[in-house]
Amino acid sequence: MNGMQRCLILSLVLSPTIASAGMIAQCNTPAMFAASPVTVLVFPYVDYTSEESSRFESPVGTELAGLIHADTLLAISPFGHVAAIRLLGNPSDCEPSKVLGQLLARYPRHNGGIVMISGRIFRVASDIYIQSYVSFSRFADKDPGEMVQLPVGDSMLVGKLASQTLTFPPRHVSEQDLGQIRERFSRENIVHDKPDELSPGKPLLVLFPNERRPLYYLTDSEGDWFHIRTQTGQEGWILGRAMLGRESLRNRLPEMSFVQGVAGYFGFRSQPTSSRAELATADLRSFEGSPSSDTAPLALAVSKQLRGMIQLLSQNQSNAAFDGANLLFAEATKIVPSSSNASNMASVASIYRQWKDPGGRLDFQKTVEQFWSSVSADPEDKTALTNCWIIFQMARNAQFRPRFTFDPPLSDEDLSRRTQQMEDVQLGGSRVQLAHSTPVVPWPKPQ
Repeated sequence: MNGMQRCLILSLVLSPTIASAGMIAQCNTPAMFAASPVTVLVFPYVDYTSEESSRFESPVGTELAGLIHADTLLAISPFGHVAAIRLLGNPSDCEPSKVLGQLLARYPRHNGGIVMISGRIFRVASDIYIQSYVSFSRFADKDPGEMVQLPVGDSMLVGKLASQTLTFPPRHVSEQDLGQIRERFSRENIVHDKPDELSPGKPLLVLFPNERRPLYYLTDSEGDWFHIRTQTGQEGWILGRAMLGRESLRNRLPEMSFVQGVAGYFGFRSQPTSSRAELATADLRSFEGSPSSDTAPLALAVSKQLRGMIQLLSQNQSNAAFDGANLLFAEATKIVPSSSNASNMASVASIYRQWKDPGGRLDFQKTVEQFWSSVSADPEDKTALTNCWIIFQMARNAQFRPRFTFDPPLSDEDLSRRTQQMEDVQLGGSRVQLAHSTPVVPWPKPQ
């Protein structure tokens, strides 16, 4: 997508007031905007370049997080009422799972999306690297994850993402890069009177006297700048686009585009418009097109799965939408062939596309083998196992049996015996409960 196309989409999405918000909070007393359908939590990167630095909040790690925070907030603002929160604190306080647990204990559960990005800076001999970690979920206890739910007969086949917890490969940086991070942060941490670095300005935290929690709302954007209004009534412009020298930070850390694409997916699910679908897809494509995306195969596969899910919903789960999405799901399977979730989702979407045709018939043996292939990749994958069991149940049902072909032929006794064998499968000494999890946000039923 070129700049002109993106500007056109932005003009369709943005209202005169951008309903987005930013906040700075301590990890040991985290906070959030409870009503936001999308929240990105940016944690300070832990500095492992020395034993001493890894025990305390690192200036360069905190400032890198500050750049990511501002850039992300500017990038995700078109998706509506979204929030980006920058966390501060020592590494022991800033463990993402610990912070999320505190937020879940303090705020009412809702179906909004949470995206968390953290990382580390470390040294190997004389070389320095930055490595990022990303996870995403719904703001709910024990979220079962994002999934497609597709009706086949009187049952539901379910497919899940390959993963929602991702480790990105280390990115090589120099001492000069670290210096530029600090220099750029000192410029982006200033609130200016105008979208111009030469205009008068003051440090962001000065706008929040008496130790008030720094929070602000975006009211406008102009190029690389966004306009904020604080809860104290002050306002000004912040430089949002993060750079390292003449190169954007997003080019050096392509996972930022992935984070923005995931946030876009959640924003699209909260309000499924074609313009939001295009923006989220563009961010995911940007990540996939980066020269180093091949070094993060799991994230690359998840990106394609998310694009497939967005395509299905944005095109009303039409036959054409499934044809396009099935290609993406198949690509994801090729990228991570050992992922049972990836192969299972590809099987579910492909089988449903065949089932959608009124005269379509499923090859029973081939269909079962598709799910068994996923189970063999991960014997504890209850989702694929349940899908396989559902196919057996449907083939035994007189109403749906004509929708299958059997080669070799199978009698009712054969089907009953094999179904019983599946129901007797044990994991960890207990029989598997063959039932699908219920997602926090159900997948819309195809028309």
